[in-house]
Amino acid sequence: MTTLQKPASGNWNMDTCASSHLNDSVSSLSDIFNSCIYLSVSVGDVYYILITNSSHSVLPISHRPLHLNNVLTTHNIVKNLIYVRQFVLDNSCTVEFNAFGFFVKDFLTRWVLLHCDSIGDLYPITKPSIIPHTFLTSLYTWHQRLGHPESEVLRRVLSSNSISCNKENSPVLCHACQLGKHAKLPIVSSHTSVQSLFDIVPSDLWTSLILSRSGFKYYVLFLDNYSQYVWVYSLVNKSDVLSKFVLFRDFIRTQFKCGIKSFQCDHGSEYNNHAFNKLFSDNEIQFRFSYPRTS
Repeated sequence: MTTLQKPASGNWNMDTCASSHLNDSVSSLSDIFNSCIYLSVSVGDVYYILITNSSHSVLPISHRPLHLNNVLTTHNIVKNLIYVRQFVLDNSCTVEFNAFGFFVKDFLTRWVLLHCDSIGDLYPITKPSIIPHTFLTSLYTWHQRLGHPESEVLRRVLSSNSISCNKENSPVLCHACQLGKHAKLPIVSSHTSVQSLFDIVPSDLWTSLILSRSGFKYYVLFLDNYSQYVWVYSLVNKSDVLSKFVLFRDFIRTQFKCGIKSFQCDHGSEYNNHAFNKLFSDNEIQFRFSYPRTS
């Protein structure tokens, strides 16, 4: 014959089959009522046990209290039982069981409110398990997970208990944010001076957003630094830049009786190629390239 021991005071057990919260003593409860809505309850062997009181109780945890409403008190039970269905409804939470214990999580945020280990046949509410330090999530990790928000946004999310982290509450200094939010260095004003027409001719190739009826997709610009006049030529292909430059050079020779001394452009292949370099070398035109990634 086996003798069943009385439960320890305040030792609750999660029970998915119970239809009410049951407790053996009023000593661990609060808001005790002398009356109750049930005079007795039926246990597993269809035996009825007397109910003496009804009351409310609270499970104090660090995040927020978990309420046990309408607890029925009887001296004829062996284990204090928590009616899981009523528990999740009253506390807006979920209870997840596994082979090692159970988790109580906030229904909306999925924040872990309670985690208890279980090595026996039941799921008792014991001293909450300590989360190993290796599983604690730092503020910096949440900053990365949430898409690198500003520190103020991260603090608001943290204060709403929507995320959990360890004690690292210092301001987040993210190297990726520093690089991503860097502005380009200012372009230093040029001190190059020109004394006459066509001392320096900057050029650039642009792509048209709309294809013209004649099939032109690009246009090339030639600017005279001295007069600030600009000439524009339409192109079908990028490779036509060289032929347009030859037309522009011949126009300068005919109309202004002078030649181009320096030509400035970017490192695009339409400029920096063998044909352009040979033309400039044969005509003693200086090639000037802009710095990479600058206008």
